[in-house]
Amino acid sequence: MIEHEDLFWAATTSSVASDGAGRRSDWYRWEDSRSLSPSESGNDFAERYVEDFALFAAHGLTSIRITLDWARIEPFPGRLDYDALEQTHARLAAAKDAGLSIWAVLHDGPLPGWFSEDTDGFRTTAGAPIHWSRHVDRMAETFDQYVTGWIPVIDPIGWALRSHYFDVAPPGRRSLEVVHKAIEGSLDATFDAHRLLASGSTPVIGNFALPTLHRHEETSVEHERNWDAIIWRSWMTAITEGVLDWPWKAAVERPDMADAFDAIDVGIAAPLRIDPDGTLRSWPGDESARRDAIGRSPHAASLSDVLDRVRETLPGRDLVISGLGLADEDDNWRSELFEGWLDRILEARNDGLSIRGVFVDPAIDGYCEGAADFVAMGVFSRSREPKPSFQWIAAQQ
Repeated sequence: MIEHEDLFWAATTSSVASDGAGRRSDWYRWEDSRSLSPSESGNDFAERYVEDFALFAAHGLTSIRITLDWARIEPFPGRLDYDALEQTHARLAAAKDAGLSIWAVLHDGPLPGWFSEDTDGFRTTAGAPIHWSRHVDRMAETFDQYVTGWIPVIDPIGWALRSHYFDVAPPGRRSLEVVHKAIEGSLDATFDAHRLLASGSTPVIGNFALPTLHRHEETSVEHERNWDAIIWRSWMTAITEGVLDWPWKAAVERPDMADAFDAIDVGIAAPLRIDPDGTLRSWPGDESARRDAIGRSPHAASLSDVLDRVRETLPGRDLVISGLGLADEDDNWRSELFEGWLDRILEARNDGLSIRGVFVDPAIDGYCEGAADFVAMGVFSRSREPKPSFQWIAAQQ
């Protein structure tokens, strides 16, 4: 249970967008190998976090999502960077001093290079890797005193698809066999983190980006069912029935996954289309459709369908909504989307859905991993000026 009677308002930071890629992360290697724009120091959050936290609080935000960057904390297997640990302590203490509740993330995309590339990483079907489990335990023991809620992995299935299917994130692969392993492994790691963190008193939240799926008129029902099973039914069935069921293998009883998570973080995701050959792409397929810097065509109306399905499948669950953001310089477009999303969130809440809070993503313009470049996607500019889109949200508080 998340102890918030009123809707809380939060913003997000992330390891690469805010701080730039850690030198021992797979994203740092990715930038070099793909000749991408270097993320450098992100939006300089590492140097400005004290004033940034004060800025957020002064503008009515009550919570902040912060990533505990594994690649910086453990740059080599079994060897901790104590300066990075001290800096993380200082950052969390500053957020708390500013009056912000802290939602701590353990994996939001980049991973230590030694884990992601030098070993199988999450590409294993033998259960969560021991390195990951040790990291989860260490973070809980070290930082739980600061944390309002733990979020083990941001969008585990989406991470697997981006890094092993779409080839837009490290380690960069296009293989069905490997992506199947990465999907299984990342989801298993998410539930394993819940198991470890749930022994404490701090709530654990499962984050899942949930796009609506649209079938091309020539796409088979089988393709549609397969993708729906991967993106939606896999984790939902694990929670509701204690069964992990993938299209490519027999269902497995997983009673340890049943009733996992104190709340579900519904990540707003742009709709996807399933083509006749079974591949995924952005929806709508019309090339004239307006897209942001990541190639997405967000539609506020689709959130109603997502929330209806969550209500039906996971009745009574506490929810938070994240991913309210747009990777585009057009702040009018961002404001229009915010208005549409918030209308649907408040409508669902008035209808009895237990939505506890909203995360604007991200707080400050910075490096966008999906675009591999700097993008105006925050509600504050890099000079820390609030944009009209944020002022619209602030008026709702």
